[in-house]
Amino acid sequence: MIVAGNFRVEDRHQGIEVSCALRGEGFPDRLTFHAPHATAHTVDVAQPNWAAMALIWPAMLMGQDLVIEADLSPLLLYNMQNDLMALMRNYEPRLKPIRITAGLSGDIQPKAGRDVMTGFSGGVDSFSTFALYTRPQVPPSLQMTALAVFQVGALGPTARSEELLPPAVAHARAHADDHGLKTYSLSSNMDEVFAPAKPFGPVDFRTTVGFRNAAAALLMQNGVGTYLPSGTVAYNRATFGPYSCTEPLDPALQPLFSTEKLRVQPAGAGLSRIDKIALIADDPQAQRRLNVCISPPGRPRPTTTLNCSACWKCIQTLLVLEAMGKLEGFAPVFDLGFYRANRRRLLQSLSDLAFGQNYLTAQEQILYARAHGLEVPRARGKAERRLRKLARAVLRRGQGKPYAPAHAGAITPPGRRASPDATSAPEGS
Repeated sequence: MIVAGNFRVEDRHQGIEVSCALRGEGFPDRLTFHAPHATAHTVDVAQPNWAAMALIWPAMLMGQDLVIEADLSPLLLYNMQNDLMALMRNYEPRLKPIRITAGLSGDIQPKAGRDVMTGFSGGVDSFSTFALYTRPQVPPSLQMTALAVFQVGALGPTARSEELLPPAVAHARAHADDHGLKTYSLSSNMDEVFAPAKPFGPVDFRTTVGFRNAAAALLMQNGVGTYLPSGTVAYNRATFGPYSCTEPLDPALQPLFSTEKLRVQPAGAGLSRIDKIALIADDPQAQRRLNVCISPPGRPRPTTTLNCSACWKCIQTLLVLEAMGKLEGFAPVFDLGFYRANRRRLLQSLSDLAFGQNYLTAQEQILYARAHGLEVPRARGKAERRLRKLARAVLRRGQGKPYAPAHAGAITPPGRRASPDATSAPEGS
């Protein structure tokens, strides 16, 4: 059995700490969230739906009943005990049915004037959600008023939040300030909370992203009335499992995270990633701030631009922009010279990943590029990939270089480089 209780909020240097005590084998003493003072007014400690959401995945993976020693949203608790649990088990068959015990809160009347918020990493999903929900025709109940950055694993290990969160918040705040929006941020020890379940199945961020982000959003339901998660796939690409990431599940999953106080609505679920790129391709702010890179902070990179231009997320974005004839506009954030000098090798790696690991979105983008006259190498078989990997290892021990240098005329000009502390945040935060 896993038990959460002793919910409290305490003042800390430059902010607050919201936490609850945990009882269960292998779990840390407390689940904690840290928020700056600017975010503090949004937190709801009296109705700790966030604790239930943070614990349901490890509890189901371990087959342990979950007890929350507090009153929860009746709507959320009912969904967690029924449809949400059924959907989760279809997504990840190793999850087991459990009992969830908690009281029912009578505090179900939302306060007026709360924010409409989306997570903002600066990626394609973030910018497209911003574009969709700041248009003049959007009704007031959906008009975006705040951007948020959640460090629940998106930026890297949650133990490194003090290092990783500030650059990501600065990136979001720069965009929010340009449009008169608020900026919120949270960090958590979520990795520690999920770790005890690791022997039973996957607990990595990609597999659990929807639940981690939902826990952070639920914490803020006193100040946020609508949460628009951006990472969802289009309805025609939605799958209900088994799969390795919650995003294909989001059109059905995200609304089940709602409470009487917080509406959760997947943003842009009517659009494919190609549609989203087309939506922002001529946006001057996206052209100078787009950040899709998933290269881990601190790892050596072949370029110095904001986006490494070599990871699979960068490559697929560059490929679609190239097919649209919009590549040059994004020279401030990608090293186009590097991309062109290494194009075939980069696209080969994308093709191998897309078709070898069944990345549906990447497959769609490759087919789109081919339909627009671009040559993208076919995916190689496993045996061929192993042989080439061995050959590269031998080459690296000699004089070979893993990438070709960009020719002098194509190197990104000075002044378009990212600052040394720029952080590459994945989508869907």
